[in-house]
This record gives sequence, structure tokens and C-alpha cells, in this order.
Amino acid sequence: MAKIKKRADGRCVATAQVNGVRKYFYAKTQSSANAARDKFLATNKVAVNFDDTITLNAWYKQWCIAKKPTIAASTYESYTSYIERYIIPPLGNFKLVEFTITGLRNFIVELSNKDLSARTVEYVHTLLKSIFSMAVDDEILAKNPMSKIKPPKKQPTREMVTLTAEQITEFLNGITNSEHKMFFKLAFASGLRRSELLGLRWSDINFKNSTISVNQTGLKVGGHAVISQTTKNATSKRTISIDSTTMAMLKSHKAVVDKRRLKCFHWINNDLVFPGRKGNPRNPDEPTKLARKYSLAIGVEGFTMHCTRHTHATLLIEAGVHFKVIQTRLGHSTFEETMNTYSHVTSSMEAITTDLLEKVF
Repeated sequence: MAKIKKRADGRCVATAQVNGVRKYFYAKTQSSANAARDKFLATNKVAVNFDDTITLNAWYKQWCIAKKPTIAASTYESYTSYIERYIIPPLGNFKLVEFTITGLRNFIVELSNKDLSARTVEYVHTLLKSIFSMAVDDEILAKNPMSKIKPPKKQPTREMVTLTAEQITEFLNGITNSEHKMFFKLAFASGLRRSELLGLRWSDINFKNSTISVNQTGLKVGGHAVISQTTKNATSKRTISIDSTTMAMLKSHKAVVDKRRLKCFHWINNDLVFPGRKGNPRNPDEPTKLARKYSLAIGVEGFTMHCTRHTHATLLIEAGVHFKVIQTRLGHSTFEETMNTYSHVTSSMEAITTDLLEKVF
């Protein structure tokens, strides 16, 4: 039961016993002290584990412990790098109970006014909301102060750069390194993500059925290339068909890799289709740089490694392949994701529509 006391210095104080700990609430007037105490008690009734001593930095460490086993290593590294760069330095020493909706909204606005992309600010918003959400779930806080704060307005998505079939041929013909050529040939032919290509094993390739399966990924964690047994999402684990020309090239590529393996001392046998110099996983930065290099060589600006995936999907759409099939090939988690990403209409698709309209009308 709460008690009311008055100090010798004239300040009024109200106290309350909470979870075996006595709390003191000071104010100039007794009514103000009572109000502070009552507000605390009201909050404590909602959050049974309410603790007004935990700092954001301390709680972030608990959040990391809970989050790390649930996400891919590369995702975890991305999350923590954003938090430790943009959130902890300015906010880490504040107690969780000290954060207000207004204060956090101003923090997000200030970030938006800096030379940061809207995506970065949105990322920070999402991570802050997640950290406070766990405090609510664990009944440390009664409410999430981030729940009513809107993320920054999304910037228009940069128009994707894709290659035509003729440009793909020119792109590949300009590559003299046979292993690089095979990497990009398979990228264009499969639509696999960079990480999926880097994690692909020979045991994942079925030459008899002309299929490849995605079961693991090649990532960069802590500045080092590693193999992860996880994929981006559950639907990323999939088996897709590959054309006969690409499969024949893969057979030739295997002979090249085997020859290199036999010549190398201390080869690390990861069974990788695209191994590093000694069989180790390749650094994901390497194909990223190569994609830019080879695309610039044919006069295409703004082409990235991810654009090989966009190119694959766009060519399938132009060929009349159903979006549901494309969703499966790309490993998208939802049909809507595929539809939203590739809702644009290319000139060749528009020409096909015009021809059909002429036949109908």
C-alpha cells in the first residue's frame, strides 16, 4: 500500500512498494507527488515486470540474445550495424521509460533531415519499434512508444535495369574468364540471388533431370565470406528447371573446377559450384563488382548483380510465363511480391497486347 510522507526540506514525497522495491516520488506539492506515484502504479498494473531502471543500451543486448537465433547471420549483422551506428550512440543511455512518442518522432524527423536515404531511416524506425515491442511483450513496458510514429515517406523506387536477350549475349561474350562467364550465365538463366549462387553445391545439381535446388547461401559476415545453412525465407528453398544449354555449360564448368581443385594444395572441399581460390566461399562483393564491370563494357549504366534476377523474370514475363511460376522460380514468399515487383509493362508485352486486341475486335 502506498504511503505519503513530507521531507524536512519541505518537498513532498510519495512512496510505493513494487516487487519488493520501494519507489520514491518527489514533487513540490503533495498532489504532484501523488500523481507521479499513481501514474507509476497504473503503468505497473499493465506491465507486471515494469522496470524504470533499464536503459535502451542494456535492453538492446537482451534483444540481440533473443533475435540472433531467429534470423540469418547476415541479417543479424545488418540489424546490429544499423542499431550501433544510428540508435545506440544518441539514445543508448536513456532509460526505456524516458522515451516518449514526441521525442522519438523528433528523432526520426532529425534522421530524415540528415543526408540519409529514406530506406536507412525506415530501417532505423523498424528496428527501434522491434526493440520496444519486445519490452512490451516481456511486460517491461506497458506501451510501445514507436507504435504511433509513422515511418518516413518512401522514395520512388529506382527503375530497374534489365537486359534484352541480345544484350545478355553481348554481356557474356565480353567475358574471357570461363568461371565468371558460367556464373553470370547461370544467374541470367535461373534468376537465383547472388547469395544462392555463391552457396550452390554440385550435390544441388541434378544433371539427369536438368534441375538445381537451393538449400544454402553464401554470405559475408563480419567481413568474411561464409556458408549459411539458411536461406532468405522458407520459400527460397526450392528446385527449379534449367535449360539444356546452361546444363551442358555446367558440365564443362565442373571439369574446370575439378582441374583447379586437383592442382591446389589444402583445397577446402565445400562442394561449391563457384568456389574461391582454395575451395573457400567467394566474397559476395566480387560478383557485385564484376556485374558493374561487364555491364559497363557493353555500355549499360546502373546494372547491378541483382539486375540479373530482374532480367530473368522480365524475359519470362515477356515470353508469357505465368506469374505464379515466376514466383516459384524466384523464391518469393508471396504472389503479391512478384506481382508488385514486375507490374511494369515492357514494350514487347504492349505489342503483344495490341496484336491480341486487333484479333478480338
